[in-house]
Parts: sequence; structure tokens; C-alpha cells
Amino acid sequence: MVQKKNRTQGIDQAQIISSLENIYISPLETCNLACRYCYTAKTPQSLSNRQILDFVTNYSDFIHKSYSLNLKSIIFCGGEVFLRPDFPQLVNSLTDLDIFITIITNGTINHLKHIKNPQNCQILVSLDGPKAIHDQNRGQGNFDKSIKYIKQAQKLGFSVGIMFLITKNSYPYKDSFPASLSQLYKLDKLSNSITYLTDRHLSLTPNQCLDIKLHYPTFPVKNFGCFQLSLQSTGIITGCCESSLSLGNITDHPSVYIQNFLNSLNYCQTCHLKSENLTSDTCNGCCHPSYLCDYPHEFNQPDCHHVIKLFNKKL
Repeated sequence: MVQKKNRTQGIDQAQIISSLENIYISPLETCNLACRYCYTAKTPQSLSNRQILDFVTNYSDFIHKSYSLNLKSIIFCGGEVFLRPDFPQLVNSLTDLDIFITIITNGTINHLKHIKNPQNCQILVSLDGPKAIHDQNRGQGNFDKSIKYIKQAQKLGFSVGIMFLITKNSYPYKDSFPASLSQLYKLDKLSNSITYLTDRHLSLTPNQCLDIKLHYPTFPVKNFGCFQLSLQSTGIITGCCESSLSLGNITDHPSVYIQNFLNSLNYCQTCHLKSENLTSDTCNGCCHPSYLCDYPHEFNQPDCHHVIKLFNKKL
């Protein structure tokens, strides 16, 4: 088993187990849209269904034999994963293995009817606020496409959530927009399924960012700890979907990148802030603390320790 550590010793053991049982995969970075606020690199590399299935099989077998853990879920994101016409086949193969699948999509390419087990699959659709703001960022007509997509997904039996991008334009609608989805578009089942994200172009002020991070359901989560093994379209494996630090490659034995992943958490295991009782509620650790989801940059803080102290003062 993974070596146990209690909260006073460092990162919570349950958080490490969760990060091994729930992974992230980006099959491709290309997209059918050219959103003004997109920050991902549109690299041409792409992972085939066979590569992903082989990776998942090897990884799942290893954590079961070595740690008595089971791979429970996979988050897929791009780019736009539904650009791949064979992507539903991959989802079907994985749900047949009793792996829960979450798909992050812009909701404009509809292959949902080809996914045979919607009860074991969650769809997260990106929306940028009211129709005018969304279409200004993503192109005219795309808001209506996404709303139609969400309605069909719900009708087919998928669990559906919204990834609400907060920018300087959508910030004034942070409260009214979620309500309008129910009132104007009859999307009643979304009331508890909206996650707020701040943009990476830093269009918000630090105070606006902090307001969103502290008072709304956000990703990354407020106490961090969102690290998880992430397979990128380049074949590189990192410690979270935003990290640029390579832990290994898709062709490596799982023991290599898992050990590198656990080692990446060492800095947080010995964080001096725990002696000040600042980490128990405000930080579960990070595999890339010098980056920390770009929080130091967003909040004009020199490092992760100052970000944690800032959060602690405001909580």
C-alpha cells in the first residue's frame, strides 16, 4: 500500500489514494473553435484509442497489484475530444471496464448518441456567461448549440455540469447567469453542477479572483489537493492537468511515473506552514507548488506560502 501519512505528517493519505484512482487524459489539443480566452497549446500530437486503452490497462493492473487500489474514473479533455469520431468507442470500452468517465467539451459536436452507457458518464460543458459574452468569445451561434447539446445530453440520461469561465466581461453575471440557465433555458438539473473557473489571461483583478476562489464552487478546489496523474496528448505524464513537469512517458512502466509523482509531493509533505496551523484547511498540497495553478501570479504573491496565508486570512 501507499505509505500512510496523517494530516500532521503532511498530505492526507486519502487524497493520495484518490489521486491514483482518478486520472486525467488529454487525447488531443486541437479544437474546432478558436476561443479568445483559450490558453492551451494547439499541438498536433494525438493519442490513439489503442494507446490510451493499453495505458489504462497497464496502469490499472499495476495499482491494483502494487497498492490494492482500483482505477475508478478518468477525466477526458482537449482540445475538443469529440473531434475524434472514434472517441465514443473509447468511452464505451472504458465504461465496459466499470470506469466512470467525465468528458469536458465545448458542446458543439454531438456524438452523444454513440455512447452506450450514459449512466456511467458525466458531461461537463464549457460556457462563458450569457449568450452575447459566450458567442463573442467562441463565435456566433455556439451558445445556442451548447444549450441544445446540454438538453439532449440530459434527455439521453447523462449527468451534466457546467464549467463557467469567469472573465472581466462575465464577472458581473457570476450570480445571475447560473439562475438564468434554469429560468430561461429550463436546465433545472444544473443548479448544483456549476463549477467556476477564472481565465488564464488575467483579465480579472486579484480581488475579483479571490472573490471567486473563496465564495463560489471552483476548480481548482479552494484547498488545492487537485493533483492527479495526467496523460497528455504528447505521451508525457504529469502530476496534474496544468503542470508542465514531466514525471514520465506513456511507454514507461507505471512504477516509474507513480514514484516520481509521489516524490513530487515531498515539498508539501514538509511544508513549514503546518506548524502555523495554516495548511490543514487551506492546502492539501500540490505536485507543482512553484506553479500552484498560477495562483501566485493571479494574486500577485511571490510563492505558494503567501497564497496560503492570503487564503487563510480571508476564510
